[in-house]
Amino acid sequence: MALCENCKTDDANIYVTMLDGKSRQLCRECNNKITAEYAGINLTLFENGIYEFAGIRGKKHNFKIERIVYPMGIVYEAVEITKDGTPGYRVAVMGHLDSEQQDLFLKLDAKIRKTVSKRYLENRSIPYAGNQVVLKEDVAVGRFEYDEHNDGIHKVVIDGQEFSWDELGRMLSAYEGFQFKLEIYDISDDVE
Repeated sequence: MALCENCKTDDANIYVTMLDGKSRQLCRECNNKITAEYAGINLTLFENGIYEFAGIRGKKHNFKIERIVYPMGIVYEAVEITKDGTPGYRVAVMGHLDSEQQDLFLKLDAKIRKTVSKRYLENRSIPYAGNQVVLKEDVAVGRFEYDEHNDGIHKVVIDGQEFSWDELGRMLSAYEGFQFKLEIYDISDDVE
């Protein structure tokens, strides 16, 4: 990975086109500082880092939380760090550039706590089929995640666990003949 063209110390993970039309590779912090300067806003003190949250039955979830400043708003994003590197929970909030940044972080904190405390799936013993993962209350909230092993077909992540489309299909097999409504939301939207 290339180093940030601005600070020359951190890894570049954001590619931007500057106002002069030139493209630059920046780290998040340099991107945030430059974007905030262009937008005329002050960034409050915030430490990107690892934060721990308790979920159901006290299970600990570690999230890498970062702030990203875009020309259209400020995003706080939390990505769960899993032991085996598989996709876990991912939560984000977004506010306008003039948003109270501490309030955005508190909104993210509340959203993470709500997310890790809600389960949409459960294991159930099904007659003639054995134990199966099924929808707990006929509803599931999750997200699509890139699958590097399955060209063009994404994974589905529900309750912080990844599933293939075949596995999701088996979960839904009890609903044969039923109707459903599929809605897509941005990662920063509140869903429920």
